[in-house]
Amino acid sequence: MAMDSKSTVVQEFLKKMEDNGEQRAMEKLETEWKDYVTALGKHYDQKENNFRMAIFESNELMTERINKKYEQGLVSYTTALNDLADLTDEEFMVRNGLRLPNQTDLRGKRQTSEFYRYDPRERLPDQVDWRTKGAVTPARNQGQCGSCYAFATAAALEAYHKQRTGRLLDLSPQNIVDCTENYGCDGGYMVPVFEYAAKNGIAMESKYPYVGVQEKCKWQEDIAVVTDNGFNEIEPGDELALKHAVAKRGPVVVGICGSKRSFRFYKDGVYSEGNCDEIDHAVLVVGYGTDRSYGDYWIVKNSWGTDWGKDGYVYMARNRGNMCQIASMASFPI
Repeated sequence: MAMDSKSTVVQEFLKKMEDNGEQRAMEKLETEWKDYVTALGKHYDQKENNFRMAIFESNELMTERINKKYEQGLVSYTTALNDLADLTDEEFMVRNGLRLPNQTDLRGKRQTSEFYRYDPRERLPDQVDWRTKGAVTPARNQGQCGSCYAFATAAALEAYHKQRTGRLLDLSPQNIVDCTENYGCDGGYMVPVFEYAAKNGIAMESKYPYVGVQEKCKWQEDIAVVTDNGFNEIEPGDELALKHAVAKRGPVVVGICGSKRSFRFYKDGVYSEGNCDEIDHAVLVVGYGTDRSYGDYWIVKNSWGTDWGKDGYVYMARNRGNMCQIASMASFPI
């Protein structure tokens, strides 16, 4: 975006606040902004600084509105500013790197998997959390690379390996970004990763560290430590099947709508959003449970660092009409 356009954005934003009777003291805004960029080590020239400060303030007002609704009992989650607060929507969307396959590719891949079969009458635990079983590594940060699919599938393979061997390893998302039949930092999806793991194996993070850009594949047979035998998929939209798979088989990779600003700044509580139908982000369901006040939820591991959400996790509404498409594109290694 050109600097002239950015200046226009700043002026329009400030005028809108004034017209709405929401003009904030400039001294207070500048202090908050200075504290923010200092804490995160960000540096902008003057024109860029004004543009970023306007974005920051817009997001601050949005989080305040949601938190006020929470205090009034109108929503079930809280929000807070984080390191994404000064990004444009276009910059933020880079992190949502789940790319849906075309139908030709899907037809070819469908032969290598099958839908997960389960008994809908089987009684399942009221709550499951694979973190308490030592099967989940801490949330990590993908940075400005559209590699959510790599982090989510690596985490699923980590849990799968833990169940098979008793060892929890940190696997390499970079191996997945560089070497699978996806689009590197421009996105990807789960199937090529599970198929690659079955054929080649995935390296440990220590042997193939994350750099946040796509590079030439450096895989070698002697560093591959985790393989699978393929994957199962969940029948699209079947939350009971997803619950069953999480309870009986382990963490499941899912595609969700992660582009809403309310999701970007989620902090705590049970996240529920009425208008989130576009699947664009890959995450890992590691459990489920029920909140006394806000009902059923999924425990979801994200890849935006531990400062995002609840230590890197979001609790998403469950049994709420497949909210944010959480059961529409789900799979796990076998």
